[in-house]
Amino acid sequence: MPRASADPTSGLQFIVDQIGEMYGIEQVVLRIEQDIVGRTTLADVRNQLERFVAQDQQHIENLLQILRMMLGSEASVQPAIERGRQLAEAILGASQDSAFSLVRGLMLLVYESATAGRAFMQVQQRIENREIVGLLETNHHEDEQHLHYLETQFLRAAEELSTPPPR
Repeated sequence: MPRASADPTSGLQFIVDQIGEMYGIEQVVLRIEQDIVGRTTLADVRNQLERFVAQDQQHIENLLQILRMMLGSEASVQPAIERGRQLAEAILGASQDSAFSLVRGLMLLVYESATAGRAFMQVQQRIENREIVGLLETNHHEDEQHLHYLETQFLRAAEELSTPPPR
């Protein structure tokens, strides 16, 4: 059976849609991080999340710049951006019963970003624009760091929650 030839424009559209979805997800992640920064009383967590907020603001700018470089504007990818926002909102909406669940929801979103970044790293050889590749690499490496930190904080919180109270 002959193999169907790949349509290069459909592959490019897939990448553009994925970047659009990540743009939408990152917008929600940023909003939640800012909210947690405003509510936490833990100085070390606040300081770390403030750093993440600054980096995620740059991630959003990077993704917007990529979309503009690939398409001229982000207008044509608006449905993908909205899908990303809706996915992020659904995950967070299901995570509102406790601070622990909210952080778990945020961790899932950051995991989604890091996983998408891994996929983008695999297809980067298809993208001939080195500036786009550099922006994607920056976002990916920082998302991996964010995920690692959130995982350690999540495990720390789980340990504290499971420790029996002193007698």
